[in-house]
Amino acid sequence: MTVQTHHETPELLQRQVHGLTTLLTLQEEARKASRFDELAFVVVNSTLRLVSYAQAIFWRRSRSGIPTLAGVSGVTRFDHNAPQMVWYRKAVIHLAGLPGMAAIQEVTWDRLPPALAAEAESWSHSHGIWLPMNHPRTGELMGGLWLTRDRPWEEGERLLLEHLVQGYAGSVALWQGGSFWGRVRAGWVRMGWVVLVLAAFFSTFLIEVRQTVLAPARVTAVDPSMVTAPMDGMVARFFVAPNAEVKKGDPLFALDDTELNHRYQLAREELALAQTQLHKVGQLAFSERERVAELATNRNLVREASAKVDFAAQLVQRSRVHAAIDGVAVFSDPHAWLGRPVRLGERVLEIASPQRVEVTIELPVAEAMPLVMDAELKLFLDIDPLHPLSGRLHFAAYEATPTPEGTLVYLLKGGFDRGTVLPRLGLKGTAKVYGLEVSLFHVLFHRPIAAVRRWVVL
Repeated sequence: MTVQTHHETPELLQRQVHGLTTLLTLQEEARKASRFDELAFVVVNSTLRLVSYAQAIFWRRSRSGIPTLAGVSGVTRFDHNAPQMVWYRKAVIHLAGLPGMAAIQEVTWDRLPPALAAEAESWSHSHGIWLPMNHPRTGELMGGLWLTRDRPWEEGERLLLEHLVQGYAGSVALWQGGSFWGRVRAGWVRMGWVVLVLAAFFSTFLIEVRQTVLAPARVTAVDPSMVTAPMDGMVARFFVAPNAEVKKGDPLFALDDTELNHRYQLAREELALAQTQLHKVGQLAFSERERVAELATNRNLVREASAKVDFAAQLVQRSRVHAAIDGVAVFSDPHAWLGRPVRLGERVLEIASPQRVEVTIELPVAEAMPLVMDAELKLFLDIDPLHPLSGRLHFAAYEATPTPEGTLVYLLKGGFDRGTVLPRLGLKGTAKVYGLEVSLFHVLFHRPIAAVRRWVVL
């Protein structure tokens, strides 16, 4: 007898250690579940490693408080509308509503309504154990596990399941929305945020703000003197640098006069030849009467050749362009002009007065807004953006014009306020133009609405 006792004790200890190890492993797997579906699969299927059962039903309370099926053993997915699942859902709803169901206990068919008990043999097993999962802090019933089989449950199995379901409850609590009053408070908080957002949205219709727009701008001259090419030709040289001060009569640039000088020399040679011929005919006319009639013809040839010489000389003189007024020479890089052919009347540069400048703004079509004359504007120069220059709008183009970059812009012009230190010609920056007072809703949403309108036909 003593030998038998010593033989059974190690086996019993081995089973206890194995059960404890399995219990801890299952609780760890439940805690490591990355999704609730994964947790439900562990609860209904992996529990079989600790105790044997025929069917496992895992249920949880929804946000409305009604029990719903979350997992069924043997399958990864189940049809909620299947007859067996409908029976289990009704049974769980009934059992969860009975008093005292917050504790572990065995469940028999006589605890069910007659209609459900009549179908129990078809869908369930005769011996079931009810394992509720209560919140670790509040004690609220979050859900539970219903295990069924055809043989009674032992006390040792019940103790193991009691410890196991406590670990499962801690994992379920991580995925549960909290207690009833916690959900109520969360609902009120969400409702408060909704009310706050709606109030902020509708307040945008009441708050008046001044409409503004930002656009690229540059400092340009007021009524500059245009200097154009006097004839067809090629730019040979510049006598001034960009933004250099010039006086009236100063040379600005010259066209290539190689061909013009050649034509001038040919005209002079033609004139000399005509004069020599006239002199020769004049001498012969004294001895030969028939030569007198040729004098008039040769005099006309001399006059024609002289006119060609004068015209060629004028062309040579016109190939060098001079300043018509005092001011500043405004043009691009002279090296970009050298060797470039130009046409008669093509603008090469401008002469502007440094004391008569304005701001020219290129407003993109997508940024357009209603504008009024004499509207306030501020110019933030790239070289000094912290000290804007104030001015007033005095011109707004009616139609959009294309830029060299291929975009459409409205051309705006404005003058600087009195007392403003005038900036240098050619400086660039960003202009801020002020418009009418509109609602905050218009400022915030008119661009998104315009973008949607381009894609949606109302």
